[in-house]
Amino acid sequence: MAVTAQAATKCEEDLFCGVNTVKDPKNMTDLEKKHIPVITAPKRVKKGEKFEVTVVVGKLMAHPNEPGHYIEFIELYADHTYLARVDFTARNTWPTAKLTLSLDHIHKRLRAYEHCNLHGVWEGDCEIEVTE
Repeated sequence: MAVTAQAATKCEEDLFCGVNTVKDPKNMTDLEKKHIPVITAPKRVKKGEKFEVTVVVGKLMAHPNEPGHYIEFIELYADHTYLARVDFTARNTWPTAKLTLSLDHIHKRLRAYEHCNLHGVWEGDCEIEVTE
């Protein structure tokens, strides 16, 4: 069955269809600012050595954290390798994950995914160089 252009357009307009990303980093919408996971990590790490990573949702613009609208979790990956997940409740939490990690393989990118109960899954990323 062929996918029509109309069906593809509808998916782009549906926040729960696929993974949401920033469309234009120089002109972000308020929705993007509230939902994009921002990763803070070293640009270069040595293979096997510990380093710290922080992922914040709502760093660019505060995200509501209330029973009807909140971040359910943040997941972190090195390229496509799953590293960690932090779950949040609807109240009394701020969507921030602070992790101490080490990477045993050469990776090029850290990717974070977050899930908002009202606005779906959002992805943020940053480059990282793992050296010998």
